Amino acid sequence: MLFLARRAGRVVGGDRAVRAAIQRGYAKLVILATNASGRTKRTFLFLTRSRGVPVVTWGLKEELGRILNRATCAVMAVTDENFSQGILKHLERGDSG
Repeated sequence: MLFLARRAGRVVGGDRAVRAAIQRGYAKLVILATNASGRTKRTFLFLTRSRGVPVVTWGLKEELGRILNRATCAVMAVTDENFSQGILKHLERGDSG
């Protein structure tokens, strides 16, 4: 599901891009890597709570990076409501996103 969202241009990755998406109201779901630093997790949990954006912790930085064709990525945001709902449903069922 994340690969489909990325191909549709509905995923942004990296600290600056995700911050901007949250602040502008584009982010519909934020995904944090399980091995992201504590500071990164605290920062994005604060930003998402203040804007009411759902957040999930999933995968390693290397897995998130692979989705975005990078070496690593600690945080990404889905900017489409339908994709975000689909991803959340997959995660609730225990699928691998």
